[in-house]
Amino acid sequence: MDKDATGRFIAELRKEKGYTQKELAEKLMVTDKAISRWETGKGLPDTSLLKPLGDILGVSVGELLSGRRMEEAERKRQADRILLESLDGSKRLVAGMIKAILLMIGIALILSPLFLATRNFIWILGFPLAATALLAIYIEKKGVSMKTRSKAYFIAAIAMECAALILEILPVGAVMVFAVSPSQRVTEVCSYFSLLPLGYAHFTPMLTGILTIATILLGIMAVFRFDKAPIFRKAAFGCSAISLLLSITPLFLFGTVGMTAAGYAVCGAIFLSLCLQAAANPQK
Repeated sequence: MDKDATGRFIAELRKEKGYTQKELAEKLMVTDKAISRWETGKGLPDTSLLKPLGDILGVSVGELLSGRRMEEAERKRQADRILLESLDGSKRLVAGMIKAILLMIGIALILSPLFLATRNFIWILGFPLAATALLAIYIEKKGVSMKTRSKAYFIAAIAMECAALILEILPVGAVMVFAVSPSQRVTEVCSYFSLLPLGYAHFTPMLTGILTIATILLGIMAVFRFDKAPIFRKAAFGCSAISLLLSITPLFLFGTVGMTAAGYAVCGAIFLSLCLQAAANPQK
Protein backbone atom coordinates (compact mmCIF):
# COMPACT_ATOMS: atom_id res chain seq x y z
CA MET A 1 0.00 0.00 0.00
CA ASP A 2 1.46 3.35 -1.13
CA LYS A 3 0.09 6.32 0.85
CA ASP A 4 1.23 8.81 -1.80
CA ALA A 5 -0.45 6.87 -4.63
CA THR A 6 -3.66 6.48 -2.61
CA GLY A 7 -3.61 10.18 -1.73
CA ARG A 8 -3.17 11.26 -5.35
CA PHE A 9 -5.95 8.88 -6.40
CA ILE A 10 -8.35 10.29 -3.79
CA ALA A 11 -7.59 13.85 -4.94
CA GLU A 12 -8.09 12.89 -8.60
CA LEU A 13 -11.44 11.18 -7.91
CA ARG A 14 -12.64 14.04 -5.74
CA LYS A 15 -11.95 16.53 -8.50
CA GLU A 16 -13.67 14.27 -11.07
CA LYS A 17 -16.77 14.28 -8.86
CA GLY A 18 -16.54 18.05 -8.47
CA TYR A 19 -16.22 17.99 -4.69
CA THR A 20 -14.13 20.37 -2.65
CA GLN A 21 -12.19 18.96 0.28
CA LYS A 22 -14.73 20.51 2.62
CA GLU A 23 -17.70 18.97 0.77
CA LEU A 24 -16.11 15.52 0.80
CA ALA A 25 -15.26 15.92 4.48
CA GLU A 26 -18.89 16.78 5.28
CA LYS A 27 -20.12 13.65 3.50
CA LEU A 28 -17.75 11.52 5.55
CA MET A 29 -18.27 13.57 8.74
CA VAL A 30 -14.57 14.32 9.11
CA THR A 31 -12.59 17.56 8.92
CA ASP A 32 -11.24 18.99 5.69
CA LYS A 33 -7.78 18.78 7.29
CA ALA A 34 -8.19 14.98 7.34
CA ILE A 35 -8.94 15.00 3.60
CA SER A 36 -5.87 17.16 3.02
CA ARG A 37 -3.69 14.73 5.01
CA TRP A 38 -4.91 11.80 2.94
CA GLU A 39 -4.37 13.55 -0.38
CA THR A 40 -0.85 14.67 0.52
CA GLY A 41 0.14 11.15 1.58
CA LYS A 42 0.61 12.10 5.24
CA GLY A 43 -1.97 9.58 6.39
CA LEU A 44 -4.60 7.07 5.34
CA PRO A 45 -8.34 6.96 6.02
CA ASP A 46 -9.49 4.92 8.97
CA THR A 47 -10.58 1.42 7.99
CA SER A 48 -14.16 2.30 8.95
CA LEU A 49 -14.11 5.10 6.35
CA LEU A 50 -12.71 3.15 3.41
CA LYS A 51 -16.03 1.68 2.24
CA PRO A 52 -18.03 4.97 2.56
CA LEU A 53 -15.20 6.88 0.84
CA GLY A 54 -15.08 4.33 -1.98
CA ASP A 55 -18.87 4.51 -2.44
CA ILE A 56 -18.79 8.31 -2.62
CA LEU A 57 -15.92 8.34 -5.12
CA GLY A 58 -17.28 5.41 -7.14
CA VAL A 59 -14.43 2.93 -6.64
CA SER A 60 -13.85 -0.23 -4.62
CA VAL A 61 -11.80 -0.41 -1.44
CA GLY A 62 -9.17 -2.41 -3.33
CA GLU A 63 -8.84 0.30 -5.98
CA LEU A 64 -8.71 2.96 -3.27
CA LEU A 65 -5.84 1.24 -1.48
CA SER A 66 -4.03 0.43 -4.73
CA GLY A 67 -4.27 4.03 -5.92
CA ARG A 68 -5.62 3.16 -9.40
CA ARG A 69 -8.62 1.83 -11.26
CA MET A 70 -8.72 -1.90 -12.00
CA GLU A 71 -10.54 -4.29 -14.26
CA GLU A 72 -13.26 -6.48 -12.73
CA ALA A 73 -11.09 -9.63 -12.57
CA GLU A 74 -8.18 -7.77 -11.02
CA ARG A 75 -10.57 -6.08 -8.55
CA LYS A 76 -11.76 -9.47 -7.35
CA ARG A 77 -8.19 -10.71 -6.94
CA GLN A 78 -7.32 -7.56 -5.02
CA ALA A 79 -10.34 -8.02 -2.73
CA ASP A 80 -9.29 -11.62 -2.01
CA ARG A 81 -5.75 -10.49 -1.25
CA ILE A 82 -6.95 -7.79 1.15
CA LEU A 83 -9.21 -10.30 2.92
CA LEU A 84 -6.36 -12.81 3.30
CA GLU A 85 -4.01 -10.09 4.59
CA SER A 86 -6.67 -9.01 7.09
CA LEU A 87 -7.15 -12.57 8.35
CA ASP A 88 -3.40 -13.07 8.58
CA GLY A 89 -3.07 -9.84 10.52
CA SER A 90 -5.79 -10.95 12.94
CA LYS A 91 -4.02 -14.27 13.49
CA ARG A 92 -0.73 -12.50 14.18
CA LEU A 93 -2.47 -10.18 16.64
CA VAL A 94 -4.04 -13.09 18.55
CA ALA A 95 -0.76 -15.02 18.52
CA GLY A 96 1.09 -11.97 19.80
CA MET A 97 -1.39 -11.53 22.65
CA ILE A 98 -1.04 -15.21 23.63
CA LYS A 99 2.76 -14.95 23.64
CA ALA A 100 2.64 -11.78 25.75
CA ILE A 101 0.25 -13.40 28.25
CA LEU A 102 2.42 -16.54 28.53
CA LEU A 103 5.52 -14.40 29.07
CA MET A 104 3.84 -12.33 31.79
CA ILE A 105 2.49 -15.43 33.55
CA GLY A 106 5.92 -17.08 33.37
CA ILE A 107 7.68 -14.03 34.83
CA ALA A 108 5.02 -13.71 37.54
CA LEU A 109 5.47 -17.35 38.55
CA ILE A 110 9.26 -17.04 38.62
CA LEU A 111 9.04 -13.97 40.86
CA SER A 112 6.23 -15.31 43.07
CA PRO A 113 8.54 -16.86 45.75
CA LEU A 114 9.82 -13.34 46.48
CA PHE A 115 6.34 -12.20 47.53
CA LEU A 116 4.42 -15.35 48.48
CA ALA A 117 5.14 -17.92 51.19
CA THR A 118 4.30 -21.17 49.40
CA ARG A 119 5.32 -24.82 49.40
CA ASN A 120 3.65 -25.58 46.09
CA PHE A 121 6.74 -24.98 43.93
CA ILE A 122 4.48 -24.00 41.02
CA TRP A 123 6.95 -21.20 40.30
CA ILE A 124 9.03 -23.88 38.51
CA LEU A 125 6.42 -23.79 35.75
CA GLY A 126 7.36 -20.16 35.09
CA PHE A 127 10.69 -21.06 33.47
CA PRO A 128 9.33 -23.18 30.60
CA LEU A 129 6.38 -20.79 30.16
CA ALA A 130 8.64 -17.76 29.80
CA ALA A 131 11.12 -19.73 27.65
CA THR A 132 8.32 -20.90 25.34
CA ALA A 133 7.01 -17.36 24.90
CA LEU A 134 10.50 -16.00 24.19
CA LEU A 135 11.14 -18.85 21.74
CA ALA A 136 7.92 -18.05 19.86
CA ILE A 137 8.83 -14.35 19.74
CA TYR A 138 12.34 -15.19 18.47
CA ILE A 139 10.96 -17.52 15.77
CA GLU A 140 8.57 -14.83 14.54
CA LYS A 141 11.28 -12.15 14.46
CA LYS A 142 13.84 -14.31 12.65
CA GLY A 143 11.36 -15.91 10.25
CA VAL A 144 12.98 -19.34 10.51
CA SER A 145 12.06 -22.25 8.25
CA MET A 146 9.04 -24.46 8.94
CA LYS A 147 11.29 -27.42 9.80
CA THR A 148 13.31 -25.43 12.34
CA ARG A 149 10.15 -23.90 13.79
CA SER A 150 8.51 -27.30 14.22
CA LYS A 151 11.57 -28.71 15.93
CA ALA A 152 11.84 -25.71 18.25
CA TYR A 153 8.19 -26.02 19.29
CA PHE A 154 8.65 -29.74 19.93
CA ILE A 155 11.69 -29.09 22.15
CA ALA A 156 9.62 -26.50 24.06
CA ALA A 157 6.90 -29.15 24.51
CA ILE A 158 9.41 -31.57 26.03
CA ALA A 159 10.63 -28.77 28.31
CA MET A 160 7.05 -28.40 29.58
CA GLU A 161 6.96 -32.15 30.26
CA CYS A 162 10.21 -31.82 32.24
CA ALA A 163 8.65 -29.05 34.33
CA ALA A 164 5.63 -31.28 34.96
CA LEU A 165 7.95 -34.13 36.01
CA ILE A 166 9.76 -31.92 38.53
CA LEU A 167 6.43 -30.96 40.10
CA GLU A 168 5.38 -34.62 40.12
CA ILE A 169 8.54 -35.67 41.95
CA LEU A 170 8.13 -33.03 44.67
CA PRO A 171 5.90 -34.10 47.60
CA VAL A 172 3.26 -31.45 46.90
CA GLY A 173 1.19 -32.70 43.95
CA ALA A 174 -0.73 -35.91 44.68
CA VAL A 175 -3.56 -35.83 47.23
CA MET A 176 -5.18 -38.64 49.19
CA VAL A 177 -8.48 -38.01 50.99
CA PHE A 178 -9.28 -40.13 54.04
CA ALA A 179 -12.63 -40.31 55.83
CA VAL A 180 -11.81 -40.51 59.53
CA SER A 181 -15.48 -40.10 60.39
CA PRO A 182 -18.78 -39.64 58.52
CA SER A 183 -18.38 -35.86 58.73
CA GLN A 184 -14.60 -35.40 58.77
CA ARG A 185 -12.09 -35.68 55.93
CA VAL A 186 -8.29 -35.65 56.18
CA THR A 187 -6.01 -35.04 53.21
CA GLU A 188 -2.47 -36.29 52.75
CA VAL A 189 -0.20 -34.63 50.18
CA CYS A 190 2.59 -36.64 48.59
CA SER A 191 4.65 -37.15 45.44
CA TYR A 192 3.14 -38.61 42.29
CA PHE A 193 5.63 -41.45 42.72
CA SER A 194 4.69 -42.18 46.33
CA LEU A 195 3.45 -45.69 47.08
CA LEU A 196 0.77 -44.36 49.47
CA PRO A 197 -1.91 -43.80 46.77
CA LEU A 198 -1.12 -47.23 45.29
CA GLY A 199 -1.84 -48.81 48.66
CA TYR A 200 -5.39 -47.45 48.39
CA ALA A 201 -5.82 -48.44 44.73
CA HIS A 202 -5.39 -44.82 43.58
CA PHE A 203 -3.20 -45.42 40.52
CA THR A 204 -3.60 -42.18 38.57
CA PRO A 205 -0.71 -40.18 40.13
CA MET A 206 1.83 -42.94 39.54
CA LEU A 207 0.55 -43.59 36.01
CA THR A 208 0.68 -39.87 35.23
CA GLY A 209 4.30 -39.72 36.37
CA ILE A 210 5.29 -42.82 34.40
CA LEU A 211 3.65 -41.49 31.23
CA THR A 212 5.39 -38.14 31.72
CA ILE A 213 8.74 -39.94 31.83
CA ALA A 214 7.76 -41.95 28.74
CA THR A 215 6.82 -38.76 26.91
CA ILE A 216 10.17 -37.17 27.73
CA LEU A 217 12.14 -40.24 26.58
CA LEU A 218 10.12 -40.54 23.38
CA GLY A 219 10.49 -36.81 22.84
CA ILE A 220 14.28 -36.98 23.15
CA MET A 221 14.39 -39.78 20.58
CA ALA A 222 12.05 -37.80 18.34
CA VAL A 223 14.30 -34.72 18.46
CA PHE A 224 17.26 -36.70 17.10
CA ARG A 225 15.12 -38.40 14.44
CA PHE A 226 12.61 -35.63 13.88
CA ASP A 227 11.85 -36.26 10.19
CA LYS A 228 13.06 -39.83 9.81
CA ALA A 229 10.89 -41.38 12.54
CA PRO A 230 7.66 -39.40 13.12
CA ILE A 231 6.32 -42.41 15.03
CA PHE A 232 8.24 -41.18 18.09
CA ARG A 233 6.42 -37.84 17.93
CA LYS A 234 3.07 -39.56 17.56
CA ALA A 235 3.83 -41.86 20.49
CA ALA A 236 4.90 -38.89 22.63
CA PHE A 237 1.68 -37.06 21.77
CA GLY A 238 -0.37 -40.12 22.71
CA CYS A 239 1.41 -40.48 26.07
CA SER A 240 0.84 -36.78 26.78
CA ALA A 241 -2.86 -37.03 25.96
CA ILE A 242 -3.35 -40.04 28.26
CA SER A 243 -1.32 -38.46 31.08
CA LEU A 244 -3.44 -35.29 30.83
CA LEU A 245 -6.62 -37.34 31.26
CA LEU A 246 -5.10 -39.17 34.23
CA SER A 247 -3.85 -35.93 35.80
CA ILE A 248 -7.38 -34.49 36.00
CA THR A 249 -8.95 -37.74 37.25
CA PRO A 250 -8.59 -36.71 40.95
CA LEU A 251 -11.06 -33.90 40.24
CA PHE A 252 -13.70 -36.51 39.43
CA LEU A 253 -12.71 -38.80 42.30
CA PHE A 254 -12.38 -36.28 45.13
CA GLY A 255 -13.55 -32.94 43.71
CA THR A 256 -11.46 -29.78 44.12
CA VAL A 257 -10.11 -31.05 47.46
CA GLY A 258 -8.27 -33.74 45.51
CA MET A 259 -6.06 -31.23 43.65
CA THR A 260 -3.32 -28.93 44.91
CA ALA A 261 -1.95 -25.87 43.12
CA ALA A 262 0.99 -28.02 42.01
CA GLY A 263 -1.48 -30.60 40.64
CA TYR A 264 -3.21 -27.93 38.58
CA ALA A 265 0.22 -26.74 37.39
CA VAL A 266 1.04 -30.28 36.24
CA CYS A 267 -2.22 -30.37 34.25
CA GLY A 268 -1.42 -26.98 32.74
CA ALA A 269 2.13 -28.00 31.80
CA ILE A 270 0.97 -31.19 30.09
CA PHE A 271 -1.84 -29.34 28.29
CA LEU A 272 0.57 -26.69 27.01
CA SER A 273 2.94 -29.48 25.94
CA LEU A 274 0.13 -31.02 23.89
CA CYS A 275 -0.58 -27.67 22.24
CA LEU A 276 3.10 -27.21 21.37
CA GLN A 277 3.36 -30.75 20.02
CA ALA A 278 0.33 -30.07 17.82
CA ALA A 279 1.96 -26.86 16.58
CA ALA A 280 5.18 -28.80 15.89
CA ASN A 281 3.53 -31.09 13.35
CA PRO A 282 4.98 -30.06 9.97
CA GLN A 283 2.39 -28.62 7.61
CA LYS A 284 2.30 -30.66 4.42
